[in-house]
Amino acid sequence: MLVNHLHPIRVADAASSPRVGRHDDSGAALVAVVVVMMVGVIAATVIAGSVIFAMQTNVQNKSNTQAFVSAESGRDMMLQAVIANPCTKTIANASSEPLYESVSAQFGADADHLTDACLSASASSVIRITATGKAKDGSKTTIVSDYQRAVTYERQPGGTLAYFAGQFKLTQSSYKGDLVIRTGDYTCNSDTTIDGDLWAPKGSILLSAKCHVTGNVYANGTVTTSGSNALVDKNIVANGEVKLESTGGTVGGNAMSGTKVTVKDMHVNGNVQSPLAPDIKSAGLVSGTVTTAPLPANAFVPSLQAVYDMTTWVDFPNTRSAWGTGVDWRTPASCSGDATAKAAAALAAGTTRVGIDYSACTGSVVITLSASPTITKDVLFLVPPGATMTVNINGLTTDTPDRQLFFVHADNTANRAVTCPTSVGSGGDALNQNVSPSAKLMLYTPCGIKTAPKKDNFRGQYYSGDSGSTKLEQPDFSCQPMTWEPRIDLGCYLAEAPDGSGDIITKLLPPTLLTQTE
Repeated sequence: MLVNHLHPIRVADAASSPRVGRHDDSGAALVAVVVVMMVGVIAATVIAGSVIFAMQTNVQNKSNTQAFVSAESGRDMMLQAVIANPCTKTIANASSEPLYESVSAQFGADADHLTDACLSASASSVIRITATGKAKDGSKTTIVSDYQRAVTYERQPGGTLAYFAGQFKLTQSSYKGDLVIRTGDYTCNSDTTIDGDLWAPKGSILLSAKCHVTGNVYANGTVTTSGSNALVDKNIVANGEVKLESTGGTVGGNAMSGTKVTVKDMHVNGNVQSPLAPDIKSAGLVSGTVTTAPLPANAFVPSLQAVYDMTTWVDFPNTRSAWGTGVDWRTPASCSGDATAKAAAALAAGTTRVGIDYSACTGSVVITLSASPTITKDVLFLVPPGATMTVNINGLTTDTPDRQLFFVHADNTANRAVTCPTSVGSGGDALNQNVSPSAKLMLYTPCGIKTAPKKDNFRGQYYSGDSGSTKLEQPDFSCQPMTWEPRIDLGCYLAEAPDGSGDIITKLLPPTLLTQTE
């Protein structure tokens, strides 16, 4: 039987048979080779896919870059067209590279009011340019860019002249320079001296209790004197009624009104004139002539509107490019350390002045100056809008008393108005003078300060918004002209009126890029 031909194999023989062992090893090796090959194929596929993806991404990036560059080219061409013709709002699509299309411009006082027909030549404005760029493959990118084009005036009246927060009261203080109360009324009393002209282009003026104005007094509303010994060395001119009732007071020049002049218990050394018959309560109160006639055409030189325009709040941005060329920009080691050494360090080649940029600070900025080392160049300390600014003058040595130091708490909203961030709050900044500084200082803040400058320790420019308290807004110091091209050219006096020329010279600054989105 077949079964009889089979030979049983022992387990021990099968386990020890060389033939059987060689067959099993070869199968395992083959499996390993196949696995390795499969892994290799998979890896090669992955690498190839990655290379293809990278190539595709690079091609896409190249297209995006081409489109972006083209869009910026359109933006630049639009900006040039606007500067050349302030009413230009569109330019033609490009027919050759760089390819841009649908380029347009809008103008206005700020980014929320872009409704002007033309770019203003007499007031700071925002220019918004929208431009689309196209790459060779047809892909497109659109950018929206906001520029600020600032308008200033040669020897523009500084913030020391212009109060921006409505009604204002000056008490037991002194100020050297013309004073402009832009909006609201003004009250001067208690041994206060204003060594210059006093203007209220939108309001009325009350002078009493030994208030002394060494120049002229001009008001769109009324001018009233009361109490005793109010003194005006030159003229009083008002569109509204002029009532001179300060016992023992004197007007050194003329008293003129657009309605009526009343003189009681006060002496006028010059003439009295108004369209309604002047009311002179006693003989001998007027040394000159008394005339019933309208105000002369040149009664206000410059005009009240010109004075109001000239003292418009100037927005100082937090961008380095806005502050001109030749600036050696430096970053402070901390937001609250002594900045004297940083300000006094040698200039980098090709620069003439120093900028210390605190834009990385998000909380409080404390700028401290000490007596050493000596500062030999003009310095701008630039603080971002969202931070508070405290200036401590613990000591200060400069090479000349005309050296200029600018402490600028930026107002980065281009809207021709005081804009203090809510995170800072009114009266959030401070100036602490522990010694008399040997330089001209400018303090600029849209937020107001806790401590006012003092005459013996402060000379320069005080440019401040609403501090929330009339007490905190009172300066007591000497105004001095200060310049930092191209942004700052601030003076201390308006044209001598009414016999001065009153010429106003405007300056158009180059547009500065504020923001850009894609």
